Amino acid sequence: MGALEDVETGRCARIGECRRDHRTRHFEPVTTALIGMGSNIDPEKYLTDAACEMRIRFPACSFSAVYRSKAVGMDGDDFLNACCLIEDVPLKAELVRWFKDLEDRYGRDRSEGSWKPRTLDLDLIIYGDDVLDDDLFRYPHIYVPASELVDMDFPAPEKGVVLKTELRL
Repeated sequence: MGALEDVETGRCARIGECRRDHRTRHFEPVTTALIGMGSNIDPEKYLTDAACEMRIRFPACSFSAVYRSKAVGMDGDDFLNACCLIEDVPLKAELVRWFKDLEDRYGRDRSEGSWKPRTLDLDLIIYGDDVLDDDLFRYPHIYVPASELVDMDFPAPEKGVVLKTELRL
């Protein structure tokens, strides 16, 4: 058992954070999540800042390269997009709530629909083995960075081009 555990009770010193029963040697399967990240308002700042917060909250995370693409479904500046793979994630609802809180802290405008420029957009694309967002297979700005982090086949070529940028998260 690890140094954070009380050997007698199996209680973890990280009460409230840890969901594992330390009295047994059985481990819960590690759940992973794939997150789509995008911004077209000062995107270098907001994506970099969001990546820093994600690294603090989820130390076992990794990021794709960052890609530039035209805005889809709206008029606006080009988007910068990336994906983040997180290991050992919390419950889905808790994860989505944390993303929405982060978007709000970064000034995400949720008035009058979602098809508008944004400071930060975080979408839960895959949770465990479940694909939650079919856009994964529809848009290159999602499937190109996603393919760097998860094993997947590219869909048939469609409209849309993404260009790799020099920005690193």
